[in-house]
Amino acid sequence: MADLELDIPDAQSAALACTSPAPAVALDLEAALGRVLAVDLHARWPLPAGDVATMDGYALRSADLLAHPADARVTLRRAGESAAGHPLDVAVDPGHAARIFTGALLPPGADAVVAQEDVHVLGDSLEIDRAAVGSFAPGHFLRRAGSDVAGGALLLRAGSVLGPGELALLAGCGHTTAPVHRPPRIALISTGDELVPVGATPQRGQVVDSNGLMLTCQLRRAGADVDALGIVTDRAGKLHAALGRALAADIVVTCGGISVGDHDLVLPTMLAHGASLVFRRVSMRPGRPTTLARITVGDRTVLVFALPGNPASAHVACELFVRPAIRRMLGLTRPYRETRTVTLAAPAGRDRRRASVLRARLDGDHATPLTDQTSGALRSIAGHDIFLMLSPGTGPLAAGETATALLLDTP
Repeated sequence: MADLELDIPDAQSAALACTSPAPAVALDLEAALGRVLAVDLHARWPLPAGDVATMDGYALRSADLLAHPADARVTLRRAGESAAGHPLDVAVDPGHAARIFTGALLPPGADAVVAQEDVHVLGDSLEIDRAAVGSFAPGHFLRRAGSDVAGGALLLRAGSVLGPGELALLAGCGHTTAPVHRPPRIALISTGDELVPVGATPQRGQVVDSNGLMLTCQLRRAGADVDALGIVTDRAGKLHAALGRALAADIVVTCGGISVGDHDLVLPTMLAHGASLVFRRVSMRPGRPTTLARITVGDRTVLVFALPGNPASAHVACELFVRPAIRRMLGLTRPYRETRTVTLAAPAGRDRRRASVLRARLDGDHATPLTDQTSGALRSIAGHDIFLMLSPGTGPLAAGETATALLLDTP
């Protein structure tokens, strides 16, 4: 299986090639916040629905002003009022003007608005200072119907992330629900006779299943629905049954038992379920034993990510391979995290044969690797906000040299 060891970019590409957006579900708009639109959506009516005033003043026929010299004072008769939510349905006749307020629909017959400060009210009459009005034409102080959104116009394309503004746009144009990609369902299995649940006091030779908690949080933060199936001991029958149950999910993530020891039973259990390997190892440190397989269940294909049991290995592998698959299934067209070039504030060790993924802290443009990069050290997965992605090399990179950083979530 040596030929199934891939470098990081090839392993990421192989994982994404196995995924596609999850089926769509219709959610109420508020519930769709942060989700990804599954289809194009169009406006069910125009915005604004009619011509509306952008200024408090008087709606009139522009011809009534344009017929007079630019320095004239024009007298019109006052006729009715149009306010937001209370439109005037009576037409404005020649020689008349209707009181109008910002956001109100323009009455029939009118085609412009004059600001109230340019109008002097004399009982039922209005005197308009033509010179104060200045440049004037039909459409003055109006937002035309459909000027924001035309009826039937494309509002959002499939793949759009629905934030507050996008949801407001959909609501304003007639939508009450949004078809979005549902979150992928992930079954998480922790393996190992040495594990005890969080909250239990470990006895001699035992450790708390902190990886299960860590991975559950990482997977949920990525956007998945997680069913944590708990701890499965290193017994072939128990592991086979647990994996069988887990295959009801879209993705299975296992932690531990994927190396080559006598008690590493995850790979043979996957193969016993008919797994087809996508890759068996990744040329990186930590996390080299990371494995991806596909298992056919009826008319579905389930991805199984088998992660190593060391905390840093599981943490790094989940971020680099499982998270992008989740993001793709959510419908995102750019599933990877952002990268940037940083300057090292301290030396960064490298592996001679494999890529190194160092946990580090970012301060401005300078990155400081954590002191302990041991794959089995819990301390090495706390207190960092970037991964330094280092190519193989002899000797460490010196302080002052540059490196590529993968930006992680901040608390």
